[in-house]
Amino acid sequence: MHIMLQILDTLLASLARLMVARGIAFPDLAERLKAHYVAAATRAGAKTDSRISVVTGLQRRDIARLRAEPPRQERPNHLATLIARWQTDPAYQSRPLPKSGPAPSFEALAHSILRDVHPRTMLDALHAAGTIAVDQDQITLQHRSYQPLAGSEDQLSYLAHNLADHVSAATDNVTGHTPPHFERAVHYDGLTEAQTQKLATYHHTRQMALFEELSQQAAAMKALHADAATHRFRAGAYFYPARSDQQDDAQ
Repeated sequence: MHIMLQILDTLLASLARLMVARGIAFPDLAERLKAHYVAAATRAGAKTDSRISVVTGLQRRDIARLRAEPPRQERPNHLATLIARWQTDPAYQSRPLPKSGPAPSFEALAHSILRDVHPRTMLDALHAAGTIAVDQDQITLQHRSYQPLAGSEDQLSYLAHNLADHVSAATDNVTGHTPPHFERAVHYDGLTEAQTQKLATYHHTRQMALFEELSQQAAAMKALHADAATHRFRAGAYFYPARSDQQDDAQ
């Protein structure tokens, strides 16, 4: 058990920094964590409140309350979906679009993603993020993916889903999932700041090329077998440069 607590120190240091930065008090985090403990124990085979209490250490009255709560709804990222369709749909294929009118236009593309939000709202959000350029009545795609503004709800949603799937893959591997998920990292010490910047640029270029190829292949496969769609995937990458003596406080 001791090694798991050491691992938690490493994992929770960055999470605590994020929670403090976003104004989330510890009792709110603890309440959410209780619900996930109950869900994890249930998936592991604990069926009764008493058994879940033994496995998790939570009180039965908390367990009964948490199990009675309705599941939380996920908020889809419509702007990311719009950019992906703009690139992969044969009607659009990344070309410049008129602002309004019948397909292919930005208005028609936006309506194909979400009908109860005005296309101008989606256009303004993408423009503010630098994903598109607006020249009078023509809309041009500037980036191959939607990069939300720093600190926005969309960026926080990306953080949550990317980290959740990464941790899920790593947890499956640690607990003996067969076959293991692909999860690799390269790490070096003893480099200069300029060298790490050069490697970061190389990593970004190569990863973006791979992601664009994966996106194109996935879109083509989805179009062929939409009626048999039962699975999803998320492939990610990151590059984190830091001073060799820089560590989180709890590590």
